[in-house]
Amino acid sequence: MGINMQENLKEIDTKWKNFEFAKNEVTMVNIRNFITDEHLDIFVRYLYIKSYLENNNYKKYKDLYEKMQIKRIGTCNCENFNNLIKSFEEKGFKKEYPIPINKNSKMLNGSHRLACCLYFNINPYVVIFDEKDHDYGIKWFKENGFTKQEIKDILETKKQLEKQYAEKTIKLNNIYAAMISPLKDSIHLNSEFFINHANNLQKNGIKGLFICGNTGNGMNLKLATKKEILNQAEKLTNFSIICHVGDNNIENIYKLVDLTNKSNIACIASMPPYKSINKYFEIKKFYERLAKYSKKPLLIYHIPNITGINLKPNELIELLKINNVIGIKYTDINMQKLKKISSENLEKYIFFGKDDYLLTGLNNDANGGIGGCYNIFPSFICKIINSRNNTISLNYQKMLNRAIKKLRNIYPTLPGGEFVLQSLKLKSNMSDEQFYEFLEDNYD
Repeated sequence: MGINMQENLKEIDTKWKNFEFAKNEVTMVNIRNFITDEHLDIFVRYLYIKSYLENNNYKKYKDLYEKMQIKRIGTCNCENFNNLIKSFEEKGFKKEYPIPINKNSKMLNGSHRLACCLYFNINPYVVIFDEKDHDYGIKWFKENGFTKQEIKDILETKKQLEKQYAEKTIKLNNIYAAMISPLKDSIHLNSEFFINHANNLQKNGIKGLFICGNTGNGMNLKLATKKEILNQAEKLTNFSIICHVGDNNIENIYKLVDLTNKSNIACIASMPPYKSINKYFEIKKFYERLAKYSKKPLLIYHIPNITGINLKPNELIELLKINNVIGIKYTDINMQKLKKISSENLEKYIFFGKDDYLLTGLNNDANGGIGGCYNIFPSFICKIINSRNNTISLNYQKMLNRAIKKLRNIYPTLPGGEFVLQSLKLKSNMSDEQFYEFLEDNYD
């Protein structure tokens, strides 16, 4: 029987086909844990997958894989493996069929699936059993007639994967203004306005910019415009820059990531392409592949009122465990969900994205903020987030909300970016306090 989907694995693998486990025994572990000297066989499988999917040196690594399988079990069926690879490519890792490991976190079975996890940047689900693992280290390969060059290829692959899956540490600010994208026409950025506005934000205490996000109309901008925004943002060397690469055209996402990979920005973020995908397994696969492709760390972007995708707490927690994901932009007023994901991701950046609920988000364990109204009242935002006195923070949150309400009465139909732009024109050169008093005196 061929492995047409992962469900068939139980019927093919005679030793493990009847293993039983409770759902609460299934846990996710980092794929890094399986990049070890004891299981070099995984890297042979990885080389096969890479050559098969990328059509590069396929015969070479097919021969290596077949040689290993015949030495191990006396037979080899590449068609089975190809079907498994296609299953992972289409469906990701199915939680119903976890990998058995022992109490020492050593793999007991599932090396083909683990190789797929390595290639597709998937953290596998596992169940723990009390058994001894096999050793397919360098000694086994030497004793079974593998050449020095073959062993060198395997060890170099292990080294490359160690580097690829090394934890990326990065220091982000706790405040990022969701930048507007002021345009001269349908494509070209008003660069002078963009740079001057960024410098004004810096004078008011904001040193982080979130470009091409929802406030910047990022999902609708042409790729050429996004490139121009990225080029201008790179000139702002005193800022920490997060670039939202989201687009409903997946090809455009990867084209923009190609540019961010070569840039000096801190990290990327992305909404899923919500017009084409909305199921959780599709969203998870999207983030896994984007996180692998990007050389910059990635923020999940949860904004259900725009995407229509309202993920459950456990689903967001799983997304935050993806390799190279360092946090989330959480634009949702569900505080119970926020507290749940924050409590299980203490090492991650949890940026809150609803400006009028900012203090509430911080009090429910968000550790920073990203928002559009930061453009209008930057000093108020800094006092809300950075003040150690909750009374002061609350006072400025009330002032911010009152001002936003008045501005919304003036511009009730404008979308986010246009609302911010028109509010800035009304504000002119006034300070935040002066603008607040102006709105109090002139608008009921």
